[in-house]
Amino acid sequence: MDLSRRTRSQTQTPRLTAVLHALFPVFFLVASTIALGPSPARAETEAAAPAIAVPTVELRFMGGFGVGAEAAGSLFDHRLRLDGSVRGGPGAVLGEGAVQVRVVGPAASALWLRGGYLFQGFNIGCSIVDRATALDAGLAYRKRWAGGSLFVAETGVERVTRPTGLSCNDSVLGAESSGLRVSVGGQYALTRGVGLYGRIGVRTGQHIMEIAILPEAWIGLAFEM
Repeated sequence: MDLSRRTRSQTQTPRLTAVLHALFPVFFLVASTIALGPSPARAETEAAAPAIAVPTVELRFMGGFGVGAEAAGSLFDHRLRLDGSVRGGPGAVLGEGAVQVRVVGPAASALWLRGGYLFQGFNIGCSIVDRATALDAGLAYRKRWAGGSLFVAETGVERVTRPTGLSCNDSVLGAESSGLRVSVGGQYALTRGVGLYGRIGVRTGQHIMEIAILPEAWIGLAFEM
C-alpha cells in the first residue's frame, strides 16, 4: 500500500507542475490589467465612449464530456453573479453552483472573487456509485467586448470529500483530497444575444477513478439578454 501511494504521488506531481505552469499566463493577464490600468488619455477616451453592454441573464447548452446546460444571472448592477449548471453522460452526473463578487474593474472587464460547490455521481464499476462533493474558492477574470464576445479565466483551490474512501480493481479514491481548479473559456458573438461558447479546464482533486483529475471540455451555444 505504501508503494502504491508513493507511485500515485509521483504520478500526480508532473500533473500539478503542468497545471501551475498553465496558471502563469492567467495571473500575468490579471496582474497586468490591475497594475497598469488605463493611461490618462485612454481613460478620457473611454469615459467619452459608450459603456459596453453586459447581459443580466445568460443561458448555455453544451456538449463535450457529456451534455449539459448552464445558467447565470447578475444582480446589483453586475456586482454579484450567480452561476449554476447540470452536466452528465452515461453513468455520470455533475451539478455545480457558484457565487461571484466583483472586486476590481467595471462589469465588462473585471476581477471577481469566486466560491463554488460541485456534486458528482459516477458509476465507477465494482457495483459502486461514487458520490462526492467539492468546495472551491478563487478568482475569475471576465472580459467582454462591445460586439458581445467574451473571455473568461478562473483559477483557485478545491477540496473534495466523499463519505468514505473507495477501492476498485486496485485503484483508490480517498475520502478527502485537495487540488487546483483551472478553467479558460471564450464566447464568439454570432449575433446580438447569441454566441458560440467553448471552455476547457481541469480539477486536480481526486474525482475520477484511476486518473484522479476531472478534465473539462465543452462547446455549445449561448443565449444572453
